[in-house]
Amino acid sequence: MRLRLAAGLAAAAMIAAASANAAVPSGNLLTNPGAEAGPGSADSSEVNPPPGWTVESAFTAVEYGTPAFLTAADSAALGGGQNFFAGGPDAATSAATQTVDVSGAAAEIDAGKVAATLAALLGGFSSQTDRATVTATFLSAAGGALGKVALAPVTPTDRGSVTKLVARSASAAVPSGTRRIAVRIDAIRDAGAYNDGYVDDVSLVLGAGGLPVFHKTVVVKLVSGQVGFRRPGSTRDEDLKGSEGIPLGSTVDAEHGALNLSSVPKAGAAAQTAKFYEGVFKVTQSGAITQLALVQPLGSCGSGARAAAKRKPKKRHLWGDGKGAFRTKGKYSSATVRGTKWLVQDSCAGTLTRAVRGTVTVRDNVRHKTVTVHAGQRYLAKPKR
Repeated sequence: MRLRLAAGLAAAAMIAAASANAAVPSGNLLTNPGAEAGPGSADSSEVNPPPGWTVESAFTAVEYGTPAFLTAADSAALGGGQNFFAGGPDAATSAATQTVDVSGAAAEIDAGKVAATLAALLGGFSSQTDRATVTATFLSAAGGALGKVALAPVTPTDRGSVTKLVARSASAAVPSGTRRIAVRIDAIRDAGAYNDGYVDDVSLVLGAGGLPVFHKTVVVKLVSGQVGFRRPGSTRDEDLKGSEGIPLGSTVDAEHGALNLSSVPKAGAAAQTAKFYEGVFKVTQSGAITQLALVQPLGSCGSGARAAAKRKPKKRHLWGDGKGAFRTKGKYSSATVRGTKWLVQDSCAGTLTRAVRGTVTVRDNVRHKTVTVHAGQRYLAKPKR
């Protein structure tokens, strides 16, 4: 099967894709993300609330190099600029919040095509357990919370019990209905008079394409050539431009191109990604395994094949390269990998699996046996004769 758009439809899709990507704001969406917009405190008693943030209690900006705080050398190593955020004097807890309007990307968000990445440098003082967290909450137009993504605090163990900042980041799909995103920094004091929850370089970045959702969607990203796809239940072929979240059951045509496919093996897990090319497949998910089944129609292997059937190819194949719980399925066998480069090919002779790198577990569905194929080896699952 060939999934190709006509020239007119392709041009329209390119215009639509460009418009959609333009609607998703780019870059860091936060104002004054590194406490640089105003003065920083030069001692442990001064409080300078950072502009652009709504602060609670003694939350403050502090200059790098202030005695008993992070040093100018720390800033130089991290690219931290002149100031950083801190919980402030005499504050058991303090906070700063900022809300970003993302309603301009409503169509893309509601279509499940947008992901949010939250990142920051987090830390504290010496071996004390004072700490900071950063949370982004997705809000509806009415202000209701639809979900969140958060950065875990950096512990003294994470810092080696020294005064230090450590990079943290996390990503999540932006829930449908999101119109604003509220970012909150919380600083918590456990010891001493000063709240030494430290933060710098907070960022909130949106990306088109979204994130894969367990047992619902995968994300495909164009690597090279031409790649098309068709969503389940649709008769319309679409060209892949950039990155796109597509539902399970979609058919992907990478016969003349290559793509990266990302999925998650369980709810809440990190995404796994592998490269696939030179084949047409239907993507589904069973348990933790993401399956890519070859679906390009094949010509008959019989001697009395009709002329129409003779015009169909006698072979079809798909290359895979990457790590994760992926399975490629041919007519007579399937190959499950954990991290390798492999080929699955259907022909009149059967389904051939070849491992170029790593190890592939092949399930022969004709003989009902499982075979391990190592790098440099191949296995042919033959049809019944």
